Amino acid sequence: MTILTSPKSELNVFDSLFIEMSMKACNLKCKHCYIDFSNEKHVKNFIPFEKIKEALCDLKNENLKYIHLTGAEPLLHPDFNAILRYCLKRTSTVIHTNGYSINDKKARFFKKVEEENDKGNEIIIKLSLEHYDERTNDEIRGRGSFRKCLHSVQSLLKYGFNPLVTVVNHFNEDEDSLRENIKNVFDSIGFTTEDFNINIIPLVRKNEFAKNLTKVNSVYKNLDCSHGRMLTSRGVYNCPLTTEDYRGRSGADFKDFSKSAMLESPACSYCMAEQKLFFGLNV
Repeated sequence: MTILTSPKSELNVFDSLFIEMSMKACNLKCKHCYIDFSNEKHVKNFIPFEKIKEALCDLKNENLKYIHLTGAEPLLHPDFNAILRYCLKRTSTVIHTNGYSINDKKARFFKKVEEENDKGNEIIIKLSLEHYDERTNDEIRGRGSFRKCLHSVQSLLKYGFNPLVTVVNHFNEDEDSLRENIKNVFDSIGFTTEDFNINIIPLVRKNEFAKNLTKVNSVYKNLDCSHGRMLTSRGVYNCPLTTEDYRGRSGADFKDFSKSAMLESPACSYCMAEQKLFFGLNV
């Protein structure tokens, strides 16, 4: 008799810590966002700075390569600057942002903080752009978001940063063509990109399973949950996509958490189908 079990991912190398800076605070309401935003106003749910300090203490024996500051929108956290400095003392820190708060002043601040760090750790900025066509992009993210993203890139380039960009393939376009069109957009503002600068991911539909799933009883080795965990104000989760699904919870804190992730959430099916990192770095 064959016993079928859910596919799983083992955390063999803990090199990426994701931190949900806020569960709900964002200055955009993108149509495709995996976060279920509340209709109530002023719902922020910022993670306490002390919880981040505690987590990094618990993970002192892990060889973290990156700390990812994610959202909703991480730059809205009232203690963002202090948290960034603290994380950068440990390892290179990736800021996942929509770019709305990045201007010349903020980019200059990032450079100052990076230069203050005596361990050579980097600040890496990961922006979001939905499409190479301005109107199409703004229909998804909000009016003015296309130009704001390009302005953010220009501000970062001025201070020597090499930003990364995540592009959601909303219309299932040919990836090579989509990548080339995105590159042309950045070429127009003087940003020459390489393939690693642009990460194209599929559109994740809430509570829907991806098509063409691989078989059960499989073990996956190159997913976000096989490289790290997500710290939230509510506990530890397997990855950013599962923070609102109890099936993605792996523990209350990093003193006692599961290093096996059962891939039972609908969101997991997308990662399984793609066989690549959605949030982590491929560089």
